[in-house]
Formats: sequence, C-alpha cells, structure tokens
Amino acid sequence: MPAVIGLALAGLSATAAHASVSLSDGFEGNPWSRWEALVSGDGRADVDIDQGFARTGTNNGWLYTGQGWAAERIAVPVGSWSDRSNCSAEIYAQPVGGGAQVGLEIWDPNGWRKLTATAPWLTGPGYQPIRTRPVDLRGIDKVYVQAIFGKDNGVKQFVRLDDMTLRCGS
Repeated sequence: MPAVIGLALAGLSATAAHASVSLSDGFEGNPWSRWEALVSGDGRADVDIDQGFARTGTNNGWLYTGQGWAAERIAVPVGSWSDRSNCSAEIYAQPVGGGAQVGLEIWDPNGWRKLTATAPWLTGPGYQPIRTRPVDLRGIDKVYVQAIFGKDNGVKQFVRLDDMTLRCGS
C-alpha cells in the first residue's frame, strides 16, 4: 500500500512540475494592435466592436468571402515559455447562415513554415471550437496562430471568431 501511495504522489509532483503556459485573446480592447488581416479575392477580415456578436466579452473577429479567402492572425511570443513541447491552438468559430469549413493554423514566421493545421466542417448555429493537433515549438521564439476561411463558389458568407488560445504543456 505505501508503494501505491508513493507512486501516486510521484505522479502528482510530475504533473505539477509540467504546468501549462498559454496566451488567450478574445479580440477585446483594440484588436488591431495585436491581430493582422490577410485577404485574397473578395475576402474581407475585420472585427465587431460592441455589436453583441461575441462569444464572450464584447468584441469578436470575422472573416467574409464568396470567391477567395480571408484570414486573421496573431503573433504569440513563446521563446520564454518553459514547456513548448506539446502545444496546440484553439479558437471558436461561428459560421453565419449555414455550415462552413474553417481552418486554424500555427505558423513559424522564420521561413513561413506551417507547423500544424486543421480545417473542420462546422455545422449549425453558435460558436464551435476548432483545435489543432499538438505540435512541438521548442527552438521557436514566435509563432502566428491564424484562422482562415475560403470559398470558390461565389456564395458569400461570414464566419465569426472569438476566444483564441495557444496552450503548451500538460
């Protein structure tokens, strides 16, 4: 019995020693001091300030296109983070007027390498979480977390974004 208790306590201390670190951003305050917009074709990327569309808080981002793409990205300095071996990004997206495929990516700006990406099909109303698979960020000082939405059928659509988190560790 003491061996089992010792193993359980050893597991707890190992977990506590590997606490996670994260950065979250919900487009609050002045989002354009942190977020960047990228577009192609008829794509547009912008924010709603105090419009009542946010998942939490009062502000949210949005992407819009029918024939092209739009993206919003945020730089995250991770060089000082103690544990960067198991990192994933999350953002909440709300397709307006029907389902949509929305991407979430983590980029290394040193050579603009895409480190991980996912682009699930979101259905129904309301904000839905999108999460990337874990990626190792050791040796990287800054990454960009980017949400992207593209279409080529000409049917214009909005996707709202809110509550981005990049988390590393256990």
